[in-house]
Amino acid sequence: MRLYAIARIPFCLLVEQDGDSRSLRLHRLDGGHYVEDAVAKAGETLSVTEPFRWAMDPGTLR
Repeated sequence: MRLYAIARIPFCLLVEQDGDSRSLRLHRLDGGHYVEDAVAKAGETLSVTEPFRWAMDPGTLR
């Protein structure tokens, strides 16, 4: 993520897996580093409007 921040990439989406469960963590660039902007665990929906409209339940990932 540090290299993404240096390249000024405005958003970074991480998919994390814990056993059979997954979560999504959206980070946005704030100055020279990323801050967590939104989190969704399986059964929840991560909805974003920037950089484009998008929604997903991480429980649907395989």
